[in-house]
Amino acid sequence: MAKTKAVTKAKKPAKAAKPKAPKAVKAPAKLPAVAVKPKKPTAPSLPLPPAPPAPPPPRDELIAPRDIARLLRYGERFGPHKIDIRMLQLQLPVGSSALAICDPSVGKSWKTFDRPVTPGVFRVMLSVAKNDDANKPERLAAVVVHVGRPPIAKWTVAHYKGQKPPKSPDQLPRLTSSSGWLALLDAGDGSPGSIAVPEVPTGTAPIEIPLTDGRRALVLPCGEGEYAAYWAIDATDKPICLVVDFDVFTQKEWKAKPI
Repeated sequence: MAKTKAVTKAKKPAKAAKPKAPKAVKAPAKLPAVAVKPKKPTAPSLPLPPAPPAPPPPRDELIAPRDIARLLRYGERFGPHKIDIRMLQLQLPVGSSALAICDPSVGKSWKTFDRPVTPGVFRVMLSVAKNDDANKPERLAAVVVHVGRPPIAKWTVAHYKGQKPPKSPDQLPRLTSSSGWLALLDAGDGSPGSIAVPEVPTGTAPIEIPLTDGRRALVLPCGEGEYAAYWAIDATDKPICLVVDFDVFTQKEWKAKPI
């Protein structure tokens, strides 16, 4: 029996695996077009301004022991007297930062108020006491120098430079007038010495006296006596006006109820 030879067929090589196709990525939905305004050019940033200086602490001044504002009210009653208010045409020029007061006939009476003021030309007002009896003369109740603007927060006693502040109403700083006149002026470089004035003051009208150094003194007929001055102060401790009280009303008239 004839032997048959086994015929061995060669194995075919295995087919390579085909790479998987990537999954399709959906395109994002289109957003509606939005109009974009072009940015305006901006100025370069500037440094912040410096902080304002802190206000000075309140001054150590005694609160006025009486209602000084009454002297500034037209028609205010003090017993048989009624207040009349009169603005002066003349003004008080102050080139320094302080006001001064004196008896013009006595050079050594010079006193400088210790509260500073802003230099300027200040309006002056008179407070005149008119008696119900027409036969009795008018009297100058107070003079007011306006150095600032209202509203008024409080009234304090005006102190003088170089003098110890008072601690009670019976220690009020006062200026003595032996001539019957009182002068208000720019403190400037100090006392100008004696100022020539008429011998006998009459009426209520003040006079203006020019000094050799260029200052002008406002001289008022106040009568002989000792007089205190007061400051009207605002909420930031700045002066609004200076009032010199000529003390023409008695304590009884100050306390009397208006008629």
